[in-house]
Amino acid sequence: MSNLKFDGAKHEIALIGEDGREIGRWVAYNNVDSHASLRFIPNGTYAMKDTVHSHPHRPDPNGPYGSYGILRFDVPHHVGIGVHSGRALSKYLPGPLHPTMGCIRTTDQAMRAITLHIVNDPLRTIEVKSNADYSAKKASAMFSKSVFMGLAWA
Repeated sequence: MSNLKFDGAKHEIALIGEDGREIGRWVAYNNVDSHASLRFIPNGTYAMKDTVHSHPHRPDPNGPYGSYGILRFDVPHHVGIGVHSGRALSKYLPGPLHPTMGCIRTTDQAMRAITLHIVNDPLRTIEVKSNADYSAKKASAMFSKSVFMGLAWA
């Protein structure tokens, strides 16, 4: 079975295949909205709820869950936490930087690759490491400053 690994300090999510090799690595953030009850996902390993198919939502790259739905996992006392894309064209913190209600947001490219892979190699867990709310806030502040100053975001 495959696994996801999210690094909150590097702002990356990786898909690791059953054989232990890395299938892909993409930008991802756990940038949580100030109105959410979960400030950030604590470090740890969580069991996936959606192992071979994502939980469906209306496909829309600029919608709240992106084009490929959400891959949910069990975070104690917080229902519906998962990995998804969306808000690609948002004027405020577009794409992976856009705040969620506790989830990890990545790109449609990442979600497409992950959802295609897990049909034949189901997801087992997601490992969250080096994650804290200040990491996402610092990245958001840097992005906002670069937009204000007219700088390109890499």
